[in-house]
Amino acid sequence: MDRFFSHLKQPFTSVWLSVGFVVGCIITVYYYQTLVFTVFALSLLIASAYFKPFYSVLLGFICGILCVWGHFSSFYAISSLALDENKPHLSNITIVEVISQRDNYYLKVQLNEIDNQPLSNIKPPFALLTLKNDQRLKVGDHVTTWLELEKYRSQKNYDVFDKERYAFSERLFFKGKQVGSIIEISNNHEFELIEKYRNFIKHTYQHNSLNWLFYPLMTGDRSAMSFSQKQELQQFGISHLLAISGLHIGLMFSIGFFITRYLTSLFIFVVKPTTQQINLSLIYSLGGFVLAFSYVYLSGFIVSATRALIMLGCYLVIYYFAKQALRWRFILFALVCVLLIDPFSLLNPGLYFSFTAVAIIFWVFSVITVTSSGFLAIIKTLIILQLALFIGLLPLSLYYFNGVSVIGLVVNLVAIPLLGLIIMPCLVMFSAMSVFFDISGLISVFDSLLQHIYQLLLLIPVDFRWFDTTNFSQQWLISSYITAIIVCFLPWRLLACIPLLLVVLDHYLLTKPRWQLNVFDVGHGTMVLVSNRDKGFIYDLGPIYFNTFTRVNSTLIPYLKRNGIEAEVALISHMDKDHAGGLIHWLEHGYQHTFKLLQPNGPEQVCRAGEYSFYDLTITVSEPAQHLITDNDNSCVVHISDGRFSVLLPGDISATREAQLIQQQGVLKSTVLLSPHHGSNTSSSDAFIAAVAPEIVIHSTAYKGQWQFPRTEVIARYATQHALQYTTANKGQVKIEFYQHHYTVNLAREDESYWFLKD
Repeated sequence: MDRFFSHLKQPFTSVWLSVGFVVGCIITVYYYQTLVFTVFALSLLIASAYFKPFYSVLLGFICGILCVWGHFSSFYAISSLALDENKPHLSNITIVEVISQRDNYYLKVQLNEIDNQPLSNIKPPFALLTLKNDQRLKVGDHVTTWLELEKYRSQKNYDVFDKERYAFSERLFFKGKQVGSIIEISNNHEFELIEKYRNFIKHTYQHNSLNWLFYPLMTGDRSAMSFSQKQELQQFGISHLLAISGLHIGLMFSIGFFITRYLTSLFIFVVKPTTQQINLSLIYSLGGFVLAFSYVYLSGFIVSATRALIMLGCYLVIYYFAKQALRWRFILFALVCVLLIDPFSLLNPGLYFSFTAVAIIFWVFSVITVTSSGFLAIIKTLIILQLALFIGLLPLSLYYFNGVSVIGLVVNLVAIPLLGLIIMPCLVMFSAMSVFFDISGLISVFDSLLQHIYQLLLLIPVDFRWFDTTNFSQQWLISSYITAIIVCFLPWRLLACIPLLLVVLDHYLLTKPRWQLNVFDVGHGTMVLVSNRDKGFIYDLGPIYFNTFTRVNSTLIPYLKRNGIEAEVALISHMDKDHAGGLIHWLEHGYQHTFKLLQPNGPEQVCRAGEYSFYDLTITVSEPAQHLITDNDNSCVVHISDGRFSVLLPGDISATREAQLIQQQGVLKSTVLLSPHHGSNTSSSDAFIAAVAPEIVIHSTAYKGQWQFPRTEVIARYATQHALQYTTANKGQVKIEFYQHHYTVNLAREDESYWFLKD
């Protein structure tokens, strides 16, 4: 240990090894099986042949690769769990989270055994399950029953939250449902302490108006919070205060540190030991670490809390055992420890926020000098620190959340000291006292004061809370931090212009498409966006699930905001739930005006036929169906053209309506066709395919849907016309960019997937 932390003035072998290890993990996780990985590895190999320090970097790089592969093959590769999805499996599970109890139980569970085959005890996989049971199920229960399991898979779209990547990082590998009624339930004593603690906290604060705030602060469990409450905290820029992280672990450590110091002082005063050899600060720190560890344990070792605890442990080890405790080395070694435990934590945005925030705090205290301990000096330091954190974390916020809290800079100046100096210490004290006494009256007074402060916060207009931004690319993110490092640490600050200049040149020199077609992956349903000059035309709004969830909120609105597209025109082809399911949420977002052009009497009515201009495009709406009574055949048929390339959107029309369109001699010939009725065999007749003569056909369908669209007969008919076919279920969102003389096809499942998520 002493040798490892020696020679701190010059980069020692441990530093080079750590740098190489971190880089190896990053390059392998994000770029394995790509040209970037090959070029970087060869460059490092060549550099190590000429520069001796690079031997250590290369060794660390190789260790990083092996670490990623070791974790993937041991804990993340699910090939060893390949299951027959059409066959039930006897499974032993442990309930981790009760997501819903409506009708049936919807649970997140830990898979312990499948067909009597034990799975990993260190990092067992998780699954989302639907169970039917009359008994009360709770977190920690062991359940044995028959399950149908299938690989976890969600829709894949550009520029929106990637559920598959998040599920992989959480080791959530399967979805499933119970088969039959046989079920055995037993209690798991390992979870009893955590469950009792959470129930105690819930009971202690259940009658308070801010119980939704107190409970997650003390347990890390935010499942009881409503969507509006989470959104309000995000708008104020203080949602990070509820995620157990470095701030909370530091507070718990401080509380434990001072409690231990007080008890130790009391012990020394009473016992008066003769030895003076005891390192009292080490004892105080040990007490603080024990309390912080207990806090993380009772939170269920959630990722952010565990990461912060590791950082605290690394700092204490370096502080007490290194000859000179360098803050930057602590950050590097803490990152190495986190990646050793799980290199795929690189997929978690919280990792970057945590380490960047710590680095900013250390940098601030390295460049400013606190000359006074007075109140004004403390306020000045807090303002400088908060300003540095706001600027330093701004690129990450823009990249991951597509916006920034405008008022967050000011709110955090009050919220962070309030949380650290008042709220958390009081909650710890109230919780401890409640074990022995009834102090509900004192808690009510405390709750009333905080509720009053929060109500004042809610008076801030929504426009001042959060500012949405357009697409902040990965290139801008990386160049921003390279620029910041050059400005803060290198003497040649003019070099900071280079990375920004390269990104600006890339942005302006890259040829832009004239217009763009997006067929979103929404399962069984249709949602299409045609964009031109940052203006959008929307055709259908996708399905609705459980009469609650739609792709308007999770896919369409985020995509429009991230890409700076203003929706001007919209229509609903017909009122089936898989096409109009998102209508209610679309109207809630204030887009009633988008129907005025084509459906002025409301989206429930048949669209108005005619030819319309949409900037450089011509939109032609065909005449409505004649003597047809089905909703499908009354679908709005829309043709969009720029004079060279064109798109046909036919809704769910059948072969009968197709024949009418051919007889009407309307505009049918198109470059791209959205297959009628998702590829049903009742549509896409030979005559219709010949009339359209598409070069590309897109089938908007669900993965392994119950109707098995597109039908094999339909695929064969389009194949005889030599049309390229893409299915959203297999390819994800299909994005076609039209240029003056050519077009390109982009597929989300190929462009947005990583090597560890390939089908």
